[in-house]
Amino acid sequence: MTFTSINFLIFFCIVFLVYYIVPKKIQWIVLLIASVYFYIFASIQYIFYVLFVSLVTYFGAIFTTNLDNNYQEKIEQYDSITRDEKKVIKKSLQRKKKLVIIITVILTLSLLIIMKYTNFIIENIAAFHSLLKLEYNKPSLNFILPIGISFYTFMSIGYVIDVYRGEYKAEKNFFKYFLFISYFPHVMQGPIDKYKDLSEEFSKPKKFNYEESVEGLSRVIVGLIKKMVVADKIAPICRMVIQYPNDYYGINILFFIVLYAIELYADFSGYMDIAIGTSKILGIKIAENFDSPYFSKSIAEYWRRWHISLGAWFRDYVYYPILRSKKADGIRKYFKEENNKYLSNTIPTVFALAILWILIGFWHGATWAFVIYGMYHGFILIISTMLSPVYNKFYKKYPKLIKSKIYGAFQVLRTFLLVLIGYFFFSAGGLKTAILLLTNMFKLNNESVSLRAVTSSDFKISVLIGIIILTILDILNLKKVNIYKALRQTPFLIRWLIYAVGIFLVTMLSSGEAQEFLYFQF
Repeated sequence: MTFTSINFLIFFCIVFLVYYIVPKKIQWIVLLIASVYFYIFASIQYIFYVLFVSLVTYFGAIFTTNLDNNYQEKIEQYDSITRDEKKVIKKSLQRKKKLVIIITVILTLSLLIIMKYTNFIIENIAAFHSLLKLEYNKPSLNFILPIGISFYTFMSIGYVIDVYRGEYKAEKNFFKYFLFISYFPHVMQGPIDKYKDLSEEFSKPKKFNYEESVEGLSRVIVGLIKKMVVADKIAPICRMVIQYPNDYYGINILFFIVLYAIELYADFSGYMDIAIGTSKILGIKIAENFDSPYFSKSIAEYWRRWHISLGAWFRDYVYYPILRSKKADGIRKYFKEENNKYLSNTIPTVFALAILWILIGFWHGATWAFVIYGMYHGFILIISTMLSPVYNKFYKKYPKLIKSKIYGAFQVLRTFLLVLIGYFFFSAGGLKTAILLLTNMFKLNNESVSLRAVTSSDFKISVLIGIIILTILDILNLKKVNIYKALRQTPFLIRWLIYAVGIFLVTMLSSGEAQEFLYFQF
């Protein structure tokens, strides 16, 4: 049941009516039942994976909180306990908590690794044996990757780590915790919400708010336009190029990768608009995941604006822990003793960035193309980190140039071109296809298939409308204009004319066939 299907429309209308009719105290139960049904609708076997992840992290968090409570009880039992005795008890507590969190994270990640990466590991073992001309009986395994497993696995791990860090106590009610994991707007494709944010949203009684519901509905319509009018129209063209990479050269490859950038953004941000919009109609606020990413002036800024919740998760649970690790402290200490402040700050950061971006690449997919994608972005960020003193001198020497609109436009264009190069590896799925497409872009071939020739006028209109809509929305977002609130303040006739145009675009210019969202594969 995708967000763009009639089934989802019927499903959400029923949820909406029941949600606001029942007593406020049990609204969360309605959401829980709806979320379980929504996920089971995709496949009944998928629900067991969500349950496994939820149970493991639920009990891991409970054990962690119980250890904290036991520590407090021990301290309160002894009035004359010395400071050294407290340290001994606390050290013992930390060891036990660390053991619990390690076991919990390993068990949780094991399911993701088995389901998503087993075939990748087997294929690489087979390739290694083939390289050495050794015999290898490759096992035939056919795992069906559960939809959204990467997203709800990360949400659950983030939750149990937060409990371990003492940010909040573990949720005692398993069903309330399970609602956080399985909440239907974000279970398939994110955002990767934090428990402390959503738990408050679920616990508050919700009254129907007409203004917020209209804003939410407006955002849903925008999301449907992005997905059905733009992304789904572009998708067949991009699939055609990826399937037959030998048929395309030169400007046609460039045309393809720009189209793919539009498709991916329209598809993923369209999903988020629908997820955030439907949640808003229910009075629930979930995390934003995009902030005009294609207007970024650097790759670092791009990743602060693209898939925001994923970047925040890796920052909080991978990047910062590595920077604060004993290994990183040892590196800093060594170079400080050598009176090299630059290397003392740079080497630990480079070390953390290298690990971080390899993991981000692997998160996206079990192919070397995705690993290269992560390493590519990591390489750019590492080079930027290493050259930061040079950049700072340049900024100080030419302050007027840096602040000029021309230089700002150059930075945006440069960053977008760098992002496009990365998309060759992201779009193709396979490393060979990615390299072939990238090299073909710099070749001229008279037999190259022209994408202009195989695209219809309907396709061109959809793409043009899509570019205009995405650009206007992102520019308004950069100017901190809430388009949905601004729309509510426009005169009645103009507002409803805009709504009618939006509905017309969805019904008349859509592909007419509900397609899966691109990030479902992750």
